[in-house]
Amino acid sequence: MTRFVRAIVVAATLLALSGVPVLAAHTHVMSVGNGQCVILAEGAGEADVVLPLAVFDHNPNVTIAPTSGRMHPLHVLVHKGVPGTNHPMEVSGTAAAAALCSAGYVNR
Repeated sequence: MTRFVRAIVVAATLLALSGVPVLAAHTHVMSVGNGQCVILAEGAGEADVVLPLAVFDHNPNVTIAPTSGRMHPLHVLVHKGVPGTNHPMEVSGTAAAAALCSAGYVNR
């Protein structure tokens, strides 16, 4: 398969994935600093963990309100937490993740 055909297939796949709504069962990817990303907690049931409301009320690192589908630890404490982290995160399969992980994945 030529590079051009591979590039078209990858682009079409990413475009198709970006149109899929983000569900509570999504997977996060985190930049490792060189254009590559690591897939976090894939298939580990992260979305099944719901933080208690006390975390929202008493943790100064939580900067979002409790929202259905966004109460798991990666979203609340890392992804949507206090800005300025050294390793940006995005939701796998989105256009933002494709841009963040332009050099691929270290664990795929």
